Amino acid sequence: MGRREDIIEATKDLLWEKGYEATSPRDIQAKSHAGQGSFYHHFPSKQALVREAIVEVVEERIADFEEAMSRNGRFKDRLLRFLEQNRRPLSGCRVGRLVWDSAIQDDELRRPLSHYFDHLETRLQDILNQEQAAGSIRLALPAAHIALTIVMVVQGSFAVSRAMKRSRANDARAALLGCLDLAIVEHGDSRSA
Repeated sequence: MGRREDIIEATKDLLWEKGYEATSPRDIQAKSHAGQGSFYHHFPSKQALVREAIVEVVEERIADFEEAMSRNGRFKDRLLRFLEQNRRPLSGCRVGRLVWDSAIQDDELRRPLSHYFDHLETRLQDILNQEQAAGSIRLALPAAHIALTIVMVVQGSFAVSRAMKRSRANDARAALLGCLDLAIVEHGDSRSA
């Protein structure tokens, strides 16, 4: 990696660890081993750097989601594969963590965050509708309601975990999968008759 990429990677880590407000240019310089001159050579401001870092995180997480959902297998198994990628639930979602910072007030920083959640919700809805149309599942609720519930439960589990200082991610995943068992009937399930 070059110096610019080192700075962006350090920023991505710090945003997840500390958030936008608590991360200073000095923190970024120390973590990336970049001097002040190098920092400002590549980025005119903390905001400009953070925007790039957020966009990269969003693109990475969307790619992770699309990769998990493109695999073969049941919808719930593919969804679980994506959800299990976060090995640090007390740190929150790499994207969702930032919506609690002042960053959300700045449209340039908010837009990629909004894009991430919109993408997940829209794609989940599309996938569910496509699988129902193909006859592999039957939905007991509208796909839009199921998709929104998934996004809300997952993000809520991170918020609750952070507040309680103990992970509730596994509990939330189990509860979500139980709800999905009621909302999505897989082809071949005895309830599909």
